[in-house]
Amino acid sequence: MARPAARMKMRISTANRPASTSKPAVSERGFTLVELMVVLFIIGVASAAVVMTARTTERGARDEAEQLAARLAALRDQSILQSTPMAFSIRPSGYSFEARTDGAWGPLQEKPFVSQKWARGTSASIGGARQLRVAFDSTGLPSSSAEIGVKRGDKVVVVNLSATGDVRVAR
Repeated sequence: MARPAARMKMRISTANRPASTSKPAVSERGFTLVELMVVLFIIGVASAAVVMTARTTERGARDEAEQLAARLAALRDQSILQSTPMAFSIRPSGYSFEARTDGAWGPLQEKPFVSQKWARGTSASIGGARQLRVAFDSTGLPSSSAEIGVKRGDKVVVVNLSATGDVRVAR
């Protein structure tokens, strides 16, 4: 007796199927550029806040300069966020911050923008001038570039404010 013929299974290629029967596309997931920029901004503000609030009893010139640079960068960012001109003044005894509201300049009183005196033994050199005042416009551009030397003992650390608003501590 003859056996019945076995059925053969054939693979069917999906390349020959019509498009209507193919699997639907997987939806793409991810973050938008705006969401990523907001997260980076929040991280930057949080790290600036940590730098501004971390204080020790004995700080060197570098610590003072980095704290000043962080506050200047935060002031620039704040002027952009609030679309308000803001300024800082540096004297040999310390520094302060101002905002322009209702056509007049007034001191800022909220942290981290309260007036600061230099730590004992620290002073600022501003190219021979007694005082330096620079204002940031609502786009974050400063009224002038500046080079501020923070001196403590025999060590001087320079904080540079460029014409584009970048604040850097010289290494």
